[in-house]
Amino acid sequence: MVGGQGGAGRTPAQLSSAALNSADPDRDPAGSDPAGLAPKVRAAYDAAAAAWAEGPEQVYTPLARALVGAAPVPLTGRQVLDLGAGTGVAGRAALAAGAGRVVAADLSTTMLRRAGPAQHPVVADAAALPFRDQAFGLVVAAFCLNHLSQPDAALREIRRVGRGLAASTFAPGWTHPAKLAVDEALRPFGFQPPAWYQSLQREAGPAARDPARLAAQVAAAGFAGVRVRTMTVPTGLSAPAQLASWRLGLAQVAPFLQSLEAGPRAAARRAAEQAVAGTGPLVVSMLVLTGR
Repeated sequence: MVGGQGGAGRTPAQLSSAALNSADPDRDPAGSDPAGLAPKVRAAYDAAAAAWAEGPEQVYTPLARALVGAAPVPLTGRQVLDLGAGTGVAGRAALAAGAGRVVAADLSTTMLRRAGPAQHPVVADAAALPFRDQAFGLVVAAFCLNHLSQPDAALREIRRVGRGLAASTFAPGWTHPAKLAVDEALRPFGFQPPAWYQSLQREAGPAARDPARLAAQVAAAGFAGVRVRTMTVPTGLSAPAQLASWRLGLAQVAPFLQSLEAGPRAAARRAAEQAVAGTGPLVVSMLVLTGR
C-alpha cells in the first residue's frame, strides 16, 4: 500500500516506475483494512507472481479485453487507471484500445514489476488512492472488488479519481469443474485454502456475487448510468496442462505449491493435470459493471 491519503487536496502520486521503490508497502491507511488482510493478500500475490504468466494470466487476458470493450466512455487518448492491476493485462488491453496513458495500481510490488514501466506502476490501496480528484477518464477494476473487504470505500475512491468505471467479477453461480478438481487433487499433499482467502470469501464474496448490491454500491459512490450485464467469454483454454496451470498459479494455491519439495511439487502438478482432464474448455461467465 502506498502512502498519501486520497480525497480533496491530496497530492497526486508520482506516476512512474520509481513509485515502486518510493512507496511504503507496509503502510496501511487507517480504517481501510479493518480485517487486517492486506499484508497476507499482498504476500500471497507476491509469491504467485512467477507462476502467474503461464497460468492465470492466460485466463484473465481475454476477460480483460472483454471488460475494456464494455467501457462506458471512449478510451482514445484517455488516462486510465488499472486498479488491482496485477501483471497489467487490463492495462495492456486499454492501451491496445487507444488509451493515452495507463497507470497500474496494485498492492503487490512483485506483480506490478511484471506489468512493466510502460504502465507507470504505483503501489496503492484501493480505499486510499494517491491520485488527485478526477485524474482519470476511466478506472478499470478487473476482478478487483471481490478482493476487497470494503468495496464501498474503494468505489468512493474510484469515483473521486475517475470519471468512468468498468469493473468485473465472476457472475453469480459461475464455476468450472477444474476448480474443485484441482483443490481435491492437492489435498493429499496437505493443501487447505489459506485463512486470508477464506476470510475474503466470507467478507467480500457475498457482495461480489450479488449484482443488485454491486449496482447499488456503484450508484451510492456517485456514478450515474450504472449498468450491470453478464458476458460469456471463451478463454481458449482446454488442455489439462492449461487448466491446471490456471488453478496452480492463483494466489491461494501457488505459495503452497512452492512450499513443497521438488518431487512432491511435480507429483502435485501431475495429479492436478490428471484431475482436470476432460473438464475443458474454459468459458467464463463474467459480471460487468459500468458507470460514468
